[in-house]
Amino acid sequence: MRSSDRVLLTSLGCGARLRELALAVREGALVGLGRREEVWEARRLCAEFDHVMFIEGSRSEIPWAEEWFDVIVDGTPETPTPEMLRVLRRDGKVAGMDEIGS
Repeated sequence: MRSSDRVLLTSLGCGARLRELALAVREGALVGLGRREEVWEARRLCAEFDHVMFIEGSRSEIPWAEEWFDVIVDGTPETPTPEMLRVLRRDGKVAGMDEIGS
């Protein structure tokens, strides 16, 4: 993953790893989807970053333009949803959290 990548995180249950991911894409963008409680916690954890956005949503309904993301980080990267594939750039990658480093 490059620091300029636009990254979609389809689950906000990774807690403190959010900060690491936000730092890794400092020149790009990080968008996270989750349940209301997860969104509030993610916003609290990453409040000082201006290149992150967390919204309520799921991997099956992604309110973003086609081919906008370079990388999608998902809990089950081997089974991406049609929505995930729609918003992923043609040469983009769907990865698990363990694949992007610690």
